[in-house]
Amino acid sequence: MYTLDAREKDEFLSSLEKIKELEQSEFETYSIVKNRETGDHYLHYFLSHLNLSAGGRRDDYDYFLPLDSDEVLGLMFGEQPYHFPDHWRNPYLRSGNDNRLIPFDPSENYDLEEDAAAELAMLAQLEQFKEQWMNAENMSAEEKEKLTREYFAQLDKILNKPEE
Repeated sequence: MYTLDAREKDEFLSSLEKIKELEQSEFETYSIVKNRETGDHYLHYFLSHLNLSAGGRRDDYDYFLPLDSDEVLGLMFGEQPYHFPDHWRNPYLRSGNDNRLIPFDPSENYDLEEDAAAELAMLAQLEQFKEQWMNAENMSAEEKEKLTREYFAQLDKILNKPEE
């Protein structure tokens, strides 16, 4: 559909026309824009950040999420959510404090909550295993092996891996 390559921000902005403004506040604006040259549509999120550590300077950021025709219609008729970052799950272009737009893929951050929960569960299993191992001086080699196998089976279960 779209190739998201780094590009010059001012040049890209000059090729856009606003199709519809969806929402505007003092610091944020959401609008549907169209590239006049390519016909590509984007959801444009503009954020103006008040940088207090820099003496109250306003830093402006632009984000452009590529849209297909169904998404454009869904946004036009208010049937599709669009707020950043909750509904920005596909790669998009974003700006910084220079004159560039850089591609960003948010998909690498999708499963962080699941990963964190698995990490905590694995840590709890490790603590339990260590405690059992510390009290294993009276265990036979077979019992220690069984304890270790059970520990690894629990880890596999946490990671949703079938037992081998």
